[in-house]
Amino acid sequence: MNEKMPNSGNKAAPNSAESWFEFIKTDFWPRHGTKIIIALVLVVVAIFAIVQHLDASLKKESAMAEDLGKGLDYIYVGKGDSALIAFESAIQSGALKGLPLAKAALLSGNLYLQNSSLDSAEILYKQAISNASGVELIASAAEHGLAVVAMEKQNYSEAISLLNQFVNKYGKRTGDLAKRYAKTEPVDMIPTVPDALWKLTLCYLETKDIDKAKQTAQKLLKIYGDSPKAADASKLLATL
Repeated sequence: MNEKMPNSGNKAAPNSAESWFEFIKTDFWPRHGTKIIIALVLVVVAIFAIVQHLDASLKKESAMAEDLGKGLDYIYVGKGDSALIAFESAIQSGALKGLPLAKAALLSGNLYLQNSSLDSAEILYKQAISNASGVELIASAAEHGLAVVAMEKQNYSEAISLLNQFVNKYGKRTGDLAKRYAKTEPVDMIPTVPDALWKLTLCYLETKDIDKAKQTAQKLLKIYGDSPKAADASKLLATL
C-alpha cells in the first residue's frame, strides 16, 4: 500500500523546460522576485559606489602628483625659491596628504636648510617624518635633516642624540669582513649612515669629547671603510 507524502505547501519540483518556466512564473518569482530585485539593485549601487570611490581616489592622487610635480620641475631647472613657493602652497592648501605631503615637506625642509632658515626647516622635517607612512627613505632623510639643523644651531647635545638614534636605527653593517666576503653581512638600506657617523664625530669634537670622537671615527673606518667619509675619518685620526 502506497502512502502519500504530506503536502509541504510548495509545488513539486518541475521536471521539464515548460514546467520549469511555469514553476518560476507562478511559484518561485511571486515568492522571491522582490528579494532578487532588491539584491540586484544593492549590487548595482555597491558597484557604482566602488567605481565612484576609485575614480575620486585616482583624481585625488593625480592632483597631488601634479601639485608635487610643479615644485620638482622648478628644482630640476635650479629655481629653488619657486619650488619652495609651489611646495608650501600645496602643503598649506591641504591638497597633499600622506606620502606626497611627506615628500613635499622633506624637499621644502631641504630648501629652507640651504637658505639657513633653520626653524622652518625643522618644522617641515618633523612634518615629513609624521607623514612618511613607514617609508624609510623619506623618514631617514628628514631625521638626518633634523640632526643637521641641530648642528647648524650649535645644539650639539641634541645633534649627538639624533645622530646616535639614526645610526642605531639604520646602521646594519657590522664590519665583519669574512661575512661581507661571504655575502652574509647585514646590508644598510639607508645609504647615509656613514655620513651620520662622520657628523657624529664632528659633534663630539665640538663638545671636546675626544675619546668618543676617536671611537666614532674608528667605527666609521672599520665598518664603512669603503665609503668616501672613511678617508675623512682616517685623516682625522692621524691628527688626534
